[in-house]
Amino acid sequence: MGAGILAVICLFSVSAVAQQHVKFSTARVNPKVLSSGGKAWVFGPQPVGSTQTAKDVAPTTLAPNLSFGNNVDASNPSEDVAGGQSETAIAAVGSRVMAAWNDASGFLVQPTTGRKASLTGVGFSSDSGRSFVDLVGLPNNNANEQWSGDPVVKVIDSSHFIVASLYLPNPALLIPTMPLPTCATPAPKRFEIAVSVATVSPTNQVTFTAPIVVANGGNLCTSPKNLALLDKEWMTYDRTSRTLAVSYTRFFFGLGGQSGNGQIEVKRAHVPTDPTILSSSSFGAPIIVWPEESAVVNQGSYVAVAPGGNIYVAWERNWVSNLFNGNPYVYIQAALVPQGLDAATEGGTADPVVVTSGQINSHNGGVKSLDGVNIAGYNRGIGQDFPRIAFDPHFGQVLVVWNDASAHPLGDVWLRALSADLDSFFPIHKVNDDSDFVLHFLPAISIRSDGSIAISWYDRRRFGASSTKTDYFGEIRPSVGTQAADFRITTGATDWNGTSTLIIPNFGDYTDNGSSGMTTYFTWSDGRLGVPQPFVSKR
Repeated sequence: MGAGILAVICLFSVSAVAQQHVKFSTARVNPKVLSSGGKAWVFGPQPVGSTQTAKDVAPTTLAPNLSFGNNVDASNPSEDVAGGQSETAIAAVGSRVMAAWNDASGFLVQPTTGRKASLTGVGFSSDSGRSFVDLVGLPNNNANEQWSGDPVVKVIDSSHFIVASLYLPNPALLIPTMPLPTCATPAPKRFEIAVSVATVSPTNQVTFTAPIVVANGGNLCTSPKNLALLDKEWMTYDRTSRTLAVSYTRFFFGLGGQSGNGQIEVKRAHVPTDPTILSSSSFGAPIIVWPEESAVVNQGSYVAVAPGGNIYVAWERNWVSNLFNGNPYVYIQAALVPQGLDAATEGGTADPVVVTSGQINSHNGGVKSLDGVNIAGYNRGIGQDFPRIAFDPHFGQVLVVWNDASAHPLGDVWLRALSADLDSFFPIHKVNDDSDFVLHFLPAISIRSDGSIAISWYDRRRFGASSTKTDYFGEIRPSVGTQAADFRITTGATDWNGTSTLIIPNFGDYTDNGSSGMTTYFTWSDGRLGVPQPFVSKR
């Protein structure tokens, strides 16, 4: 399959959430070859008007949270105008917890400056996750852009969180009958990634900054040769050096002859003592961790920062392209960008660091991917193996967790430690303690204050390999090489074949967990209300 087709296929990863109805002046993006998620990005639901209320802008009272035992919905379904709140992220400090998710309500609302028009939903808890205030969405002061999902949330300090998200051109650009921005107006409409800093007052009221642009893929309306969709961002923060790092994939549209198969980049900033004065100028130039390739897709980067500011990035190489280019294997790779340098010193193209080297049934470090199967109940269709990464300050090691199909077609969860310089590899360990053919998918990882490792993932062991009923499972192991008993986090399963949604993928491209001291907060997409919802539990 040609590079142009691969460029289009790779767009489906989170663009399904953005749902832009964009008609480019070039025909290089061919909707006929798009996945269902990619088609949704181009043709998604036509937006309609909506009246914003004071409650949309500044909720001040606890919404009536729905819960199933200790599983709590961080969203308030009665405020949603469309079904589908999935792809969840979480962070916590003390009793304060912030969760974020993709919110289908944003498909239907204009102008994009309204809080309900945010495809990035946010919830806040001041009581250690027992209840949440649905904050509806992020504020937006630019009607040419829209918060477009793929959220990440991290703690800066006891009174500040930071949320990252895709920030893409307003989908109403091609609806000339609506009194909204079009390309006829001079203001640019850019493919961007942005962050918003949240301040929590002593009385637990939450305010956000206006969007702070982190990275820019170019102006849709002028279609420069380097025009690119920025996708799949992730973010992390190191309190010691005050380093904020954001990784993402740059998918060129090919207007300058690029392949469009994905370029892995990272940007960093020094967060001021007052985080609310963080600005776009705080971020340095993009650091190219891995350049795009002519026939290989690179996607799904995640980032970690060590105390002192060294940045680590992990991603999946040859995802989707392995279905067409003759190499059926994928590679989990990692790279190191030291503090003060603007290039990877380990893991670049000259010396790739292949985390999956030595995996069972591997081929020169390549492993079998979950993109080799349509996952029943998963409305994206094929799976992925995007790695999660964390730095363990107790042992000075980089930890990478991922799922792959090395042992079973529907995957297992694997964990590996690497030395801080990425020169030494420790053994690969299987995380899930069952050995059957059921789905194990979308792991997350965090480190507790005592150095124990919290890992969580989707799991179907209670119902068998042919079932679409899905639980969320976890494990907290004392060290990388010491197995611990798996535990079920969900108090009931979701049957994804019986869950309705406008969101693709219905249970997200990732789950998350975050640890504060010795408490770990878990978040996942849950369909027990009949539509995906961002559920939270703790242990």
